[in-house]
Amino acid sequence: MAWGPKKDAVSAEVKSIELSLKQVEDAKTDMIYQLGELYYESNKDNESIDDIYKEKVDTIKKLEYNCKVWNNRKLKTQGLRMCENCGNTLPYDSSFCNKCGYKLQAVSEELVII
Repeated sequence: MAWGPKKDAVSAEVKSIELSLKQVEDAKTDMIYQLGELYYESNKDNESIDDIYKEKVDTIKKLEYNCKVWNNRKLKTQGLRMCENCGNTLPYDSSFCNKCGYKLQAVSEELVII
């Protein structure tokens, strides 16, 4: 039984190392995500973006649009809509925002095919 305590210590050390490794990998993944988000925000309106990024940026724009459409549909079921200018929530049949005075446009309900 001389191997028992040493094996347990090695096992505990391996688990500790695996935990540290996971924390570092998670931090790396988070930083990559943040970098991608920064790149997207900085380049989403850049018409001369490199071709290797253009398709991904265009897809993200479509996904953002579809999120807006789904949110509009959800609000509509509650008899509400959102001001495109300031984000204020209003009754669905409003013509103007009662917070910023913006003339409201028709609510988009058509999804974009990705």
